[in-house]
Amino acid sequence: MAAEAIAVDAAKAAALLETMRAAGAAESGSVVTYLEQLEGGWSRHSYAARVTHPDRGGAGDPDGERAYIVRARPRGSLLDTDLGEEFRVFSLLQRESPPTPAVRGFEPSEQTPFDGPFFVMDRLGGRAPNVWRRPERDELAADWASSRGIAHDLVAHLAAIHAIDAGRAAAAATARDFQRTVDRWQDVYEQMKLVRDPVVDEAYAWVRSREPDPVAPCLVHGDYRIGNCLIDGGRVSGILDWELCSFGDPRFDLGYMALDYHAGKFTTPGSSLLNAVAERDWFHERYALLSGRPVDPEVVRTFTALGALMLFAIMTTGIRVYADARTRDVRMAWGRFVLPGLRQDLTALMGW
Repeated sequence: MAAEAIAVDAAKAAALLETMRAAGAAESGSVVTYLEQLEGGWSRHSYAARVTHPDRGGAGDPDGERAYIVRARPRGSLLDTDLGEEFRVFSLLQRESPPTPAVRGFEPSEQTPFDGPFFVMDRLGGRAPNVWRRPERDELAADWASSRGIAHDLVAHLAAIHAIDAGRAAAAATARDFQRTVDRWQDVYEQMKLVRDPVVDEAYAWVRSREPDPVAPCLVHGDYRIGNCLIDGGRVSGILDWELCSFGDPRFDLGYMALDYHAGKFTTPGSSLLNAVAERDWFHERYALLSGRPVDPEVVRTFTALGALMLFAIMTTGIRVYADARTRDVRMAWGRFVLPGLRQDLTALMGW
């Protein structure tokens, strides 16, 4: 196989094994046979790894080879988010029903061969859909028109996430109520903006004026969308990327995933389906039935605007770090193409 010909970085391999051994997930005879950085990753870098575990081998698999993902937060990442918190949430989720990879060790040191702290987790089967590619949107639309397996899983897993014991969730994730969430993203935007945008200023005021009545807080994914899920055999096989999670208002996830951007809108419209997966009314009715939480379209609209403002702040950060020559990653500059569409969506949400 071509992958086997790639030289394994000795320092990274040693750090990976040391971390797994400390967690009891590897033995003295374990060997890293493959380690390569994957494409993508704005605030996290991901590496695919394979490790042999001779002590855990069996018939037909004497080396006990297993596949893993190393998730690292490098210095100078797009967002300053807590990798340790993400690890704690993954640890919490191992005992819950939504499909997530088991974690196999965490190294909190900033000084590692991965250029920062990292943790190791199992690699699940499946692939993450890219809704900005027409063929993949068509595949999701075909699921909706037939079995609806992906649509059913996406809503069922969201309801299950929001049903996780509140005490355990609060111990793993940072608590952020509505105003703290708005404050967080407005602070990022104010620090990173290149020019003042009157639409964004008005949108923050509009969102604050529509603060909904509070509901019982729960675990919030914070970036829940089909692009952060793995699909295998027409079903959702994994839910990834918990770096924006919090203990807060579950309606944020509903509003955020309703953004047209997450249905494939970039410079041109994408899918008419929510998240390119399901009709909006069906999804919200199904969520209400499974969760016991009623869905108010006006509250969802407020959280959709907040989700757009969050994306605006994140994209603005990428543009700023590229303009300041703090990164050579040209993807950061591409964020400028997203901003006009987000501004357009904000004006529509505010009824302009």
